[in-house]
Amino acid sequence: MKQKKNHPQYDLYLPYWQQIRVFVRGMNDVKDYIQDVTRDTSLAGRRRNKEYKDRACYVNFPARTRNAFTGAVFRKPYEVELPASLEYLISNVDGADLTLEHLSKSAISNVIECGRHGLFVDYGVSAKIVQYSAENITDWDTDESGNLIMVELSTGKDTSKKLKLVDDVYLVEFYIKEELQYTVEPTKADGSRFNYIPFVFVGSVDNSPDVDEMPLWAIVDLTRGHLQNSADMEDIAKYMIPTPAVTAPNASWVEEMLPNGTYTFGDGSVIPLPEGGSATLLQAQENQMHSKLMEQKEEQLVKIGARIMTGESSGNKTAEATRIEYSSENSVLDNLVGNVETAIRWCIEVCGEFMGVDGEVVFNLNRDYYESSVDPQIIMAQANMLDRGIIGITDTRQYLRKIGMIERDDEEIDAEVSNSETL
Repeated sequence: MKQKKNHPQYDLYLPYWQQIRVFVRGMNDVKDYIQDVTRDTSLAGRRRNKEYKDRACYVNFPARTRNAFTGAVFRKPYEVELPASLEYLISNVDGADLTLEHLSKSAISNVIECGRHGLFVDYGVSAKIVQYSAENITDWDTDESGNLIMVELSTGKDTSKKLKLVDDVYLVEFYIKEELQYTVEPTKADGSRFNYIPFVFVGSVDNSPDVDEMPLWAIVDLTRGHLQNSADMEDIAKYMIPTPAVTAPNASWVEEMLPNGTYTFGDGSVIPLPEGGSATLLQAQENQMHSKLMEQKEEQLVKIGARIMTGESSGNKTAEATRIEYSSENSVLDNLVGNVETAIRWCIEVCGEFMGVDGEVVFNLNRDYYESSVDPQIIMAQANMLDRGIIGITDTRQYLRKIGMIERDDEEIDAEVSNSETL
């Protein structure tokens, strides 16, 4: 069996993708990324490290951030219009009853997390769109023009397939344990061969085969530090519990009060101090360094897009102020949404080539990520301009739809207005 060889970029980025997935999942395995508190490898040392890590409290900022951005995209329905013969894709896009909406959400979420996703148009009973995570796209190659000529996909523990372009003819090779089993040459509905690979990368920057930046990595990196600080702070709370300290002026008092070397405190007990003696309580202070470090990281998380953790948009700000403040995050989100939109639209068109279906394909995702601020003065100005004949009723209704005040189409509104006038 020949040695499996991955693309160099795949080997470089795979550990980062895996770490992002772990922190988004948010299970106990995030604590594997906490540094040991002791280098002692004895049983006692290993127990000490485990207890130290187990006490850490994990706040899943990565998942909350991803969900916030994905929710912003799908706060309004996407727009889709397909030829009649392709409408089945809306309810069953992958041949396993995955809806087109859920495919879109999955693609958005994966690109937010890892900056990379893959969509493959395959043919079974009918054409379908199958998605592949970044971890399952192990190798790829392009020609001098940047066109994809090979991509290898992991399909199971020991199985994979290569999509290849050989002499301008698309073919698929199926492997088990790196040994070629058989080859298939898919055709279009008219029997002709494909002269391209029906696979598209979806990235955070563009849809080229090169690996893009990972939008969620900065959140994960800070969250890992936040978790480490939590482990330290909880450790301090464990071992620096409030401890009474007594100062005695002479040894005889100690011998009299502590004949066995111990004394019971609390539950109404009183410490009888001699003249010149004192008692105090040793405990961790509220302004411990680790707590401050956690607060600083939380502030940084807000600045780079994790503001959802505060439950509000950084104070009592208008939607427009929020939109301006987070313009950099919006541009990243808007760009990757456009990449997902373009990729899915292209895949639907390829499905049409498999099925022999012509017709316009409309697929648009929502780009209005925030609730619009409704300015009553602008609405009054719109009404005045409408009365004076400067603008038309269509202009006014389009503005009201944009700010979310009306949702119905013109026909429904006109019919209701007409009925009201006849009463």
